[in-house]
Amino acid sequence: MTSRQLSLSEARAFLLQEAAERHVKLEVYSSRHASTQIQAFQAEVSEFKLSTRQGVALRALVQGAWGQSYSENLSEAALTRALDDAVENAELVNAEQGAALQQWPAPPALDLYGEGLSGVTVEQKVNVALELERAAREADARVKSIPYLQYQDADMLVGVANTEGLEREDRQLYAMQFSCPLVSEDGQNKMKEDWQFTREFTQLDPTQTSLRAVEKSLALLGARPTPTGTFPALIDGEALAELLALYSVMFSGKFVEEGKSPLGGRLGEQIVNPLLTLLDDPLRPTGLNSRAFDAEGCPSAPLTLIEAGQLTSFLHNADTAARAGTRSTGHATRHGLQSGVTVGPSNLVMQAGATSPAELQRDFTGVLLTGVSGGHAGANPITGDFSLESEGFWLENGEVAYPLDVFTVAGNILELLSDVEAVGSELHDTYYAVSAPSVRVSKLAVAGGQAKG
Repeated sequence: MTSRQLSLSEARAFLLQEAAERHVKLEVYSSRHASTQIQAFQAEVSEFKLSTRQGVALRALVQGAWGQSYSENLSEAALTRALDDAVENAELVNAEQGAALQQWPAPPALDLYGEGLSGVTVEQKVNVALELERAAREADARVKSIPYLQYQDADMLVGVANTEGLEREDRQLYAMQFSCPLVSEDGQNKMKEDWQFTREFTQLDPTQTSLRAVEKSLALLGARPTPTGTFPALIDGEALAELLALYSVMFSGKFVEEGKSPLGGRLGEQIVNPLLTLLDDPLRPTGLNSRAFDAEGCPSAPLTLIEAGQLTSFLHNADTAARAGTRSTGHATRHGLQSGVTVGPSNLVMQAGATSPAELQRDFTGVLLTGVSGGHAGANPITGDFSLESEGFWLENGEVAYPLDVFTVAGNILELLSDVEAVGSELHDTYYAVSAPSVRVSKLAVAGGQAKG
């Protein structure tokens, strides 16, 4: 055997040939991720990182049991050891009902690569980071620093092949920028971020991104104590997307199978207000998690999870689908080469409604919720309950009266979505790979510093 490092396609071919000679059923997932990250501080580059990581993840199917391994060393000797490990691991675990390899149909045509980073120089990328910092720093005297600021891009290659004859590969790239300035006035310090994601470098506008971030941050200054009670609420699209991201696991077929989802056994039921329709769309050209096929090679397609308030689907990979008596929805997911195959969304999209932003806010008095945090401790996807630190504003008769000090909102995600009265007509994209409109709800429990007089 040679010690030469094989290409990813060569590594897949070598492993499949080895598996065929041993009469082993095998799936090979391969990935390469080349990225650039640049940060700036006081008009100079403070961090510059170039990184490339690649490797293969193996799943051997032996008498109905999956055995897994991975290797970032692509020499023939290392790949042979990885195959040995996968087979040995399969012999140590129990068989799984429905475990099988498949030769999936061809994936849809989806161009996520193009020429978006072609010809872009290091200097151009550095200038984006410098401009993010300059624009934020010079926007207002109350900007004290920009603690979180970054330009990043990535060039990715993913492939899936198996001994059933499956062989596919997909490339994609993106460029993204992020700015989060710290502003200060009268002893108050506030931060709010803005960002931009694109597959075409020339579309980046660092000046506008930083100016929007400064504007959002300044709007939070002058915060007053938050009233405590149950109030009507406007939940802006970013905040709603954050909530949906926290509870996306509810729609996982694996989560349902394990008895952990409050949606288990409720297919076909009305679970939220009929104004709401939620889908997962892996084919969005601008989606952060768009893909032509999933981690098992199953073709991607949009999937409606909630239609007019009714639960219509769960997310499945091949194994969970087989055990549930249905077909894979193309939502097999890997979180790196070392992780196993699980189930996860791509780009969740709560569809926009018919109510304009002006109409949504007209004559409204109550809380405007613009962000939540602390989901790791305050959101329970098994029950749907939440108690989350939040930010926002108090509105009087449709106008912003003042920003609110940090407060807590509590409730249940399904009850909250059942209380929706109107759905905004504009969709807000977020870096959680969730997009949502603003919504108006009849009530939201808020805990602040004092009761409203």
